[in-house]
Amino acid sequence: MTLLEKVKAEKARRAASASLYEFVKQSWHVVEPGVPFMESWHIEEICEHLEAVSAGEIHRLLINIPPRHSKSTIVSVMWPAWEWITDPAQKFLCASYSGTLSTRDNLKTRRLLQSPWYQERWGHMFKFAGDQNAKQRFENDKTGYRLATSVGGTATGEGGSRLILDDPHGAQAAQSEAMRESDLEWFDMVWSTRLNNPKTDAMVTVMQRLHERDISGHILHDIKGWEHICIPAEWDGKHRKTILGAYDPRKVKGELICPDRFGDKEITMLKQLLGSYGSAGQLQQDPTPSGGGILKTKHFGLWSADDGLPPFEYILQSYDCAFTEKTTGDPTACTVWAIFTHEGLHNAMLIDAWDEHLSYPDLRARAIKDWGTEYGGMSKESPHSRARRPDRILVEAKASGQSLLQDLRLAKVPAVGYNPDRADKISRAHQAAPTLELGLLWIPESKKNRGQPVSWASAFLKQLAKFPVAEHDDYVDTFTQAIIYFKNDRWFELPEAKDYDDVPSKAKPRINPYAV
Repeated sequence: MTLLEKVKAEKARRAASASLYEFVKQSWHVVEPGVPFMESWHIEEICEHLEAVSAGEIHRLLINIPPRHSKSTIVSVMWPAWEWITDPAQKFLCASYSGTLSTRDNLKTRRLLQSPWYQERWGHMFKFAGDQNAKQRFENDKTGYRLATSVGGTATGEGGSRLILDDPHGAQAAQSEAMRESDLEWFDMVWSTRLNNPKTDAMVTVMQRLHERDISGHILHDIKGWEHICIPAEWDGKHRKTILGAYDPRKVKGELICPDRFGDKEITMLKQLLGSYGSAGQLQQDPTPSGGGILKTKHFGLWSADDGLPPFEYILQSYDCAFTEKTTGDPTACTVWAIFTHEGLHNAMLIDAWDEHLSYPDLRARAIKDWGTEYGGMSKESPHSRARRPDRILVEAKASGQSLLQDLRLAKVPAVGYNPDRADKISRAHQAAPTLELGLLWIPESKKNRGQPVSWASAFLKQLAKFPVAEHDDYVDTFTQAIIYFKNDRWFELPEAKDYDDVPSKAKPRINPYAV
């Protein structure tokens, strides 16, 4: 290396030591090999606020930003490595909703610290402790450590001078009131007590908004003393600032954060995947209250009565069971869905819907009888198409549905159980909403009242539109379990999102939701 090259290298080293943003730029190739670094104002602003945390100017920092904008790489991976340049005694306690995610970032930080690039520049500042150098925890010889844990778990006996909470909720779990409240209780009773010195140490929470009452909402509405960075995917016209001043330079509504990395095409794809509710929270950081309108019925298409029914390829009967003749509770409901091909894509049509308060013997008899029903038949598209019986009966495998499942199987009826696991009704509605908004679902047009759905579908549509504030939700349950079944069975072609650094490299195995 020539003298000039040595001078340049030393200059770069000093710049990275003094500036987190410079450190991020210079170390990017180590953490994200093969992925070019794209300079952006949002990365500069996040780094500037983290530097203020390091300097003791900010002790509580909340960052709300859409997924896949490098938040985990900067906050959870690079910042701890940068702090150890000047203060290797800092103790990092890092948590995520998934232990896999927090362990992933622990490994990324350790690899950065052990890389030749880092060791050549700052390896003299500390050495790794040989007896504490594992995936979830590693230490240095200056008493500093980085420990990975998960929300709800954990290292309740451990503390830290830096508490990093990165994505504390899973997207679906955040829609479950019980799971969300459990996370909030953990945040208040466990996480908030883990600072070694509450007066001088710091907490950083970084996440996309998932619900009005997620941990971000709890911090913003119930707790004082937090600085808040809120960066919506598309600028909403609001001018925001922290103690460091204004941080969002955008001036045109709808302007994106970093168009070179996440442009109109990528944002549009995310909107399709997330649906309007998910987009409001995860992209715009402004979650809509779950007070109604989760399932927007305007997205149902109206299948012209003049066209006749198309040829059906697959038919599903979906049951929500309530074995009682009392009129005060939810009735038993059934909706029937038919898969057909339209404009080169699989679509689904509601071809029957009913709800009624039935005793169990009457329900069993009706379910067996309805399985013998033939749907469809001749159409203009295919005058030789035949009517077909249901291919599958789907029954929620809860207490009231288990008996029906057993009896239908004894009767040689192809019935399967839907197991929602921990997902409640609202969570399942959020899972089904993006598929509804793709415009692949249809209701037949009334022959008598043109321009209106068939009369037997009106109660179904009204209940979906009012959910979750409707008096009953039996139709909603039949709808969401049917749509989730179709989606998981790959009947609908959803756009695929490209993986970025915020997505685990290896997805967690998904449990079959239809196992009894």
